[in-house]
Amino acid sequence: MALSFTGCQKQYPVNIPYKTFDFTINIMEPMFVNLQAVGGSVIINGGSRGIIIYRVSIEQFNAYERHCTYDCENPCGMVDFDTSGIILVDNDCGGSGCGSKFNIIDGSVMNGPAQYPLIQYTTSFDGMAMLRVFNL
Repeated sequence: MALSFTGCQKQYPVNIPYKTFDFTINIMEPMFVNLQAVGGSVIINGGSRGIIIYRVSIEQFNAYERHCTYDCENPCGMVDFDTSGIILVDNDCGGSGCGSKFNIIDGSVMNGPAQYPLIQYTTSFDGMAMLRVFNL
């Protein structure tokens, strides 16, 4: 069974725990320095298993849930960057994850067994330094 979020027209498995959050980060702070350039990314706490924030362009940031959308009950189901730094892959727990690969630009599945894209959270950037990430 899948839940449909009408705002983005993607479907997600319902068994990924929903954790409400709303936070703002200053990308000028040293811990977020990677977000100052297009193509930069950081991993932070939040959501179900963490959040990956990726700077797509000068004005656009995407934020994704790290909880893999395949076999959501598996405690090893968590995405991270592959060696290229532009593909997200579920290879947690020493490589015993499912191996699904996801596109960092839009969270879509590039290679299964996952069938659903990564959960994407809402972002809002003030054009200067403050980035809000939320799922309210």
